[in-house]
Amino acid sequence: MNAQVKLWPGWLRRREPWQLLLLLLLGVISWFAFAPVHFDDGGLPLDKGRHLAAFAVLTWVSLAAFGGRGRGRPSLTVWVVLAMLGYGLLIELVQSQLPGREASGWDLLADAVGIAIGLAVARWISPPAT
Repeated sequence: MNAQVKLWPGWLRRREPWQLLLLLLLGVISWFAFAPVHFDDGGLPLDKGRHLAAFAVLTWVSLAAFGGRGRGRPSLTVWVVLAMLGYGLLIELVQSQLPGREASGWDLLADAVGIAIGLAVARWISPPAT
């Protein structure tokens, strides 16, 4: 057993906890994305930072949920990237129809940067697939 495997407890080397976490994150992020805005959140940098962080974490957790690291699994990586971009686009399309919300290409760009960060993190800090 190599050192990388020993860093992760046995239950975190399984896909199921990561899949549960992914579902929880999708629910929480969707709730925030589709909830009406009732406050001034501090403006542009904070909003883009939230998009970036959310999609970095979603990408990392998605890779862990469906097979471990992005290395050596190019088809998984492509599917995760496409799914994350699709989810970001869905959020923007739904927000364009909600009162008090609007779609933004800048949000999609922040999502894409977050996806790239999530892929980079997954290359070094991911549970081994079992």
